[in-house]
Amino acid sequence: MASPAERSARHVAVLGYAAGSEHLDPTLLPVLREGLVWLAARPWNRPFRPPTLEVDGVSMLGVALGANSIGASTEVGGLGALAVASCASSGLSAFNRSLMAAAAHLLKAPGRPDLSTMLPEVRVALAELGIVPGDAGTHRDAWRNAMLHVAVEGGVAQTVLTLRAFNALCERNMPARLGRLEADDVVRVLQGVVRSFRHWTWEDRPRTRTSPTVRWDIEHEYHVQNLLWSVMAPLFPDLNAEEYTPPVGQKNPRMDLTVPSLRLVVEVKFVRPGARFADIIEEVAADASLYGADPKWEVLIPFIWDDSRRSEEHATLVEGLRKLEMVHDAVVVQRPGKMERMVPPVINGPVARRAGRRGPDTMPAGSARSGSCDHEPG
Repeated sequence: MASPAERSARHVAVLGYAAGSEHLDPTLLPVLREGLVWLAARPWNRPFRPPTLEVDGVSMLGVALGANSIGASTEVGGLGALAVASCASSGLSAFNRSLMAAAAHLLKAPGRPDLSTMLPEVRVALAELGIVPGDAGTHRDAWRNAMLHVAVEGGVAQTVLTLRAFNALCERNMPARLGRLEADDVVRVLQGVVRSFRHWTWEDRPRTRTSPTVRWDIEHEYHVQNLLWSVMAPLFPDLNAEEYTPPVGQKNPRMDLTVPSLRLVVEVKFVRPGARFADIIEEVAADASLYGADPKWEVLIPFIWDDSRRSEEHATLVEGLRKLEMVHDAVVVQRPGKMERMVPPVINGPVARRAGRRGPDTMPAGSARSGSCDHEPG
């Protein structure tokens, strides 16, 4: 550090940032502590003396990081009080006020302002660095400010933090929606699944001279789960499949798809021709009672694949499901019109049904009988 006559708060802040990032040479730790004690003992906000640390949020945050990293927060309590006083100063810029608030938080200063007073992009950046707690509710405003950022008052420091916030938001939230992810976001994604079938592979003839005719049929619940996984995985990074809850007596419930960060379960049902929609409601009710026994899960969204195409029943089904415990909303998607099942002719038997007509005898070998659902509750 510079000689006593030349040293400044910025010199101490540089050491503080190095210590906070674990890059400070151990031989300089006593120098950092000496500098912190020197700053804490200095009188601040003196008349006729230009302000330095009182208005310099970048330096104050470095000082706070240094004090926090070497466990000297109690020794520099006066600096915490200074950060609190600076936050209340009407002449302080919004950027410097945000850094002062973060410093007061690190120093656990009495009377420190709430972190909600910080610029949202600064809070996102500092939360990404592990300096302050994050708040997903700030993401939308942080994104707006980052897009409109013009380097003026905060100079390079503000620009660097804004870029850090922008990168964090792009990495974590850009795929789905900037802001706080909620159960409604999952519902919107599931409701949009129907649009996926516009270009779903279902060929009447080969598309190339060397390829066969290909049809991506959906024949049971596991195919539906795979479809939902392909849609949801890029949007919800913590998506899991086939997760078990703690046993409930002799039952060991298994959930189809889960988003732990939202405490949310997506339960898939596959409805075949002849099945009763009332049975679906009963199954979901049983699932909800089992999943609800684990406090880790709070929200259930049933996704119903209607292979029977009884669209006239969907509204009543959804209305009934929404009344169940844990059920936030329900989504029903019916088998697309172009995905007709082709019934092969019966050899030495009754006249085959016309191709495309579906009925109880159109089920593939080994499948559940018509009138049943693929899923057993729990």
